[in-house]
Amino acid sequence: MGDRALREEKAALRNWILDRCERESLWFRLRDGLKQPRTLTVNQLADQFKDDADMQSVAALYASDHMKKRDLPLAKVLAEVIADEHVPYLAALRYKDTGLRKREEWEQVWELQREEGRTGKRLDIAVPPKYAPKDFQKTSYWSQRGKLDVPKERFISYPGASPDADDTLLLGWAGWDHKDQAQALANLVNDRAEVGAWGSEKLTPLLAGLLEVLPWVKQWHGEEDPEWGGVPAVEFEAFLNEQLARYELSEQDLNKWRPAAKTRGRKKA
Repeated sequence: MGDRALREEKAALRNWILDRCERESLWFRLRDGLKQPRTLTVNQLADQFKDDADMQSVAALYASDHMKKRDLPLAKVLAEVIADEHVPYLAALRYKDTGLRKREEWEQVWELQREEGRTGKRLDIAVPPKYAPKDFQKTSYWSQRGKLDVPKERFISYPGASPDADDTLLLGWAGWDHKDQAQALANLVNDRAEVGAWGSEKLTPLLAGLLEVLPWVKQWHGEEDPEWGGVPAVEFEAFLNEQLARYELSEQDLNKWRPAAKTRGRKKA
């Protein structure tokens, strides 16, 4: 098989695997009697396909022909295929400092646009700056978002939020709406606090993510939702305030959170 044919086969197999991993049914479950978003680690995602002969067969072919590794566990294949198809849930995990400064300007523009919508009054809104590859933490994030930061990724990632017993990347579905994204974060906060006994230090980025998505929840889910049984935006804001009080945190603490700087190992002589 020639190089071009190999590339085409690899792309076709990757897309088949990714499409199967994007099935909506994987990313929701019943919780507390309601259909709610479900996050999955790569290991947990692979476990969803343990009885799926088609997935097992295609993944084995991909591992053999394009990873040069026979009998590779499905989780390893999924990790490779998904590696460039996700973008983190939190701005501080997506951008470098230059990107975060641009993000602040975009947030100001969005708030002015919301004010226009509320008041019907036209405002003089400046055009926000476009992003560049150097503004992102990883090239793959730039590839998925581009200069206008438009989400095109298949998955949301939650670095550092996996259960303590599972070190594979935690994922969500990019097809969730903002209410679903907020619910996923609230569930993670509750689960990690109750099961993993996480404290404020490890929960802070998850709460920061909830704070970040809350304006969109207010914009699109600020009315009574009969299926929900209340107003989602009001309930998520109350949940966030409750967590801030419990862990003695402020919104400023959440906004200034940054991931630990990566340290480079000392070169051997």
